[in-house]
Amino acid sequence: MVTTDTRTRILDAAQELFAAKGFEGTSVREITRRADVNVAAIHYHFGSKEQVLRGVTDRIVEPLNQRRFELLDAAPEPAAIEALLDAFIRPDFETLLDLPPSAARFLGRTYTDQTPWIQEMARQQFEEAGRRFFPVLAAALPHLEPEDLAWRMAQTAALIVHTFATWPEEGMTDVEAETSLRRLIAFVTPALSRQGATL
Repeated sequence: MVTTDTRTRILDAAQELFAAKGFEGTSVREITRRADVNVAAIHYHFGSKEQVLRGVTDRIVEPLNQRRFELLDAAPEPAAIEALLDAFIRPDFETLLDLPPSAARFLGRTYTDQTPWIQEMARQQFEEAGRRFFPVLAAALPHLEPEDLAWRMAQTAALIVHTFATWPEEGMTDVEAETSLRRLIAFVTPALSRQGATL
């Protein structure tokens, strides 16, 4: 129990500080002060500040992806593109409604960071989602070459990241978030499914 409590305090403190000051602007000592732990606790539970960031993002991304898979498994067969996109994107909006807006924007900024280790972290965190959704979308869009579908999926993911990075400071109501979700799906559907290469 002590181990769990300590780890959670570190992640809570780091999330607040990263959201307020950014990853680079936050020191390990600031995290330890906010979490009321010593530096040794950071090294014991995470090893480095980079792994603290991984822990902060993992605990947001892992349930988000699980929700994606639940919605994908519940989608009718064959599923319309709109239904597949809803399964893919809706969990992001559900997560956005639960996160403090500053944390949502920090998460969006993190996934636009081109630092190699951050890009590798993102690849690992979303690899299974890509693996699960790609064949279903490919079956629904047989006219697309695999490379073209992969590119379009990447652009869809970029729009989701942009939504996180620009989430309003005052947040959104459930109704506003649902409206924004429907607009995004309506925008992405024809772009994802249109005939012809994107070249």
